[in-house]
Amino acid sequence: MTDIKDEDLELLGPKVQKVYRGAYRYIKGNHVYSEETFDVYRDKKELTFTFISEAISRVSTGELLKIYTNYQVGKDFVPFNVQIKKELGKESSEEQFKLDDKKNILKYVFKSKRNKEVVEINVPPRFHIATPTSCTSMLFFLSKKFDATSKNYYTVLQSNNKWDYESPIVSKSLGLERISLTSETIYINGTELQAVQYKVFEDSKGLDSAGMMSPQKSMNVYLSRYHAIPYSIKADDGYMVQIKYFNNLAGEES
Repeated sequence: MTDIKDEDLELLGPKVQKVYRGAYRYIKGNHVYSEETFDVYRDKKELTFTFISEAISRVSTGELLKIYTNYQVGKDFVPFNVQIKKELGKESSEEQFKLDDKKNILKYVFKSKRNKEVVEINVPPRFHIATPTSCTSMLFFLSKKFDATSKNYYTVLQSNNKWDYESPIVSKSLGLERISLTSETIYINGTELQAVQYKVFEDSKGLDSAGMMSPQKSMNVYLSRYHAIPYSIKADDGYMVQIKYFNNLAGEES
């Protein structure tokens, strides 16, 4: 379950309301190899949103990989507090990102059984933090006005650290392009949904080992109208994420 604990709700404040809940299936071919559940909370007083998600996968050794994410954004949908916890057998790690918006400095803390690392990163006014879960993967879309007539670019910070601190945070540029002019009707597991199709791609111009221009990695995303929560994500390599169920608990308020 991804519900926030009572003490966490108290920290979020008395005006917190759960507005969405849902789940995803992660698919390769006909095989579902992971599932993610999520809840979204809105603080009407502070104008913030908190996305709580948990993904569970079974790895090749038979052990369960559990990833818990707590992702908080302000009214501009820039993340100000992000926590990622991972567990696999005897291994565990925790990452935390905290923003000092007055100085535009992001404090990154990595902790595991073997080490702890604290790093401060200068960030632009608008950025996104990548996590291993899907419900927050497109939040950068809401962080600035979208130009539907051209390609839009966003700064995304990504950690490649798993069970030990091995490398600093990487800053990437992601491009986003609208494919469908209007919302489309899509069907997932027999359910009819309305979504807008986008293409997400890495803004890279690197050369491969043969000296040729590397192809851009891209994904097709069908985005819901509910705070950039995707219904479907399909990567070039055939991996796919699909919504399993989604409940809008706030009705027309959302």
